[in-house]
Amino acid sequence: MRLREILRREPAVETTSKGTLQVSALPTLEQILKRADGLPEDRRSFFLPLPLEDEELLVGRSELLEQLDRAMENWQNGRLTSVALVGPQGCGKTSVINCFLRRQSEDREILRCEMRRRLWSEGLVLEFFCRLFHVDDPLPDDVESLIARLLKYESRLIVLEGAHNILLRVIGGRKAAEIFLYVLLCTRKRHFWLFTCRRLPWNDMERYLEVSRHFSHVWAIDSLTEDQLRDALDLRLVKSGLPVAFCRSRIESEQRSQAEAGEKEGRDDAFFSAVFANSGVNFSAALYFLLLCSRYEAHTRTLFLWPPDHLDMGFIKEMDHLYLLTLAELAGHGVLSVKEHERIFRTSSIRTRTVFEYLEQSRLVEPLIVENDDDEEKTYDLSPVIHHAVTLALEQRNLLY
Repeated sequence: MRLREILRREPAVETTSKGTLQVSALPTLEQILKRADGLPEDRRSFFLPLPLEDEELLVGRSELLEQLDRAMENWQNGRLTSVALVGPQGCGKTSVINCFLRRQSEDREILRCEMRRRLWSEGLVLEFFCRLFHVDDPLPDDVESLIARLLKYESRLIVLEGAHNILLRVIGGRKAAEIFLYVLLCTRKRHFWLFTCRRLPWNDMERYLEVSRHFSHVWAIDSLTEDQLRDALDLRLVKSGLPVAFCRSRIESEQRSQAEAGEKEGRDDAFFSAVFANSGVNFSAALYFLLLCSRYEAHTRTLFLWPPDHLDMGFIKEMDHLYLLTLAELAGHGVLSVKEHERIFRTSSIRTRTVFEYLEQSRLVEPLIVENDDDEEKTYDLSPVIHHAVTLALEQRNLLY
């Protein structure tokens, strides 16, 4: 091709594939539910990514519940028992806990707590256990006094969720975690401890603290297999009582009639395959994409579903290094507050807030509110919708392992 012809060519126009979902453009769950064609309120409970309260919709966890029952029986027979349930974000740890507790007798004394604050000092560890057990004055002023007090209480089943908040990987953070685990180890002579922890923080605690030594049982709650996840989603669709029509696209969903609601023709396979690809077989994320790619037709009470477009996560690899490291530390810690980020990276407050603001606008992280005694500090979590894709990208760059 001659040079003149090359110079006359029109410049390339940057385009976005019609079959691509941009993360920053994803609506929130609240926005999806507020759409005019969103699910009616009396059917939403079947599709919201919330912990289950009983076993009616629980799929693939019967063996784990039986293991928990046996562990409880061992404890009742006088054996030292402490259990850690370890799994990725959104895999259903809280649902398993809820179902297990429903199996307990009404006279069983149960303490349940979600750890929403990082225990980065000995004082915070002592304060946490005193609040959990409602320890009266005079308050213990050291660890040994605390343990002696806790051993005098009536035996209890104690459930602690969010154990990723035990360890902050900074100077001095390890000591607080060691004190916490020492209290657990000593008091399991009397109390049955049941922990839940996200997998990546657990892996770090295993490397730094050998945390598994403090538990008689460590059980993994893996994500459901594709077949199990499909069974779980199918069960919710059936329980909702709504006729379901699988379509090739939203446009097709607006053209089909109720009479075609029962026709599948392989379209259900295409729908579930696309949901699994975007969610990484994460149940919480799968429910999000089911709601995103659904349309409720009120006059026929029919739910139309179509496959979501491919979720584009390629931009993560091109992000600024500090942003990538922030995502890695966030995944490794479970959650991170602004002050914790400053301590880890030794950055200024404005730099830390800039990083989190960018990640939040990019829809990669979500803010949480953690109530402290004197103020409310902004804390961030990875968005469950893209958690699998982000951690996979970080692992490929050797920022997570």
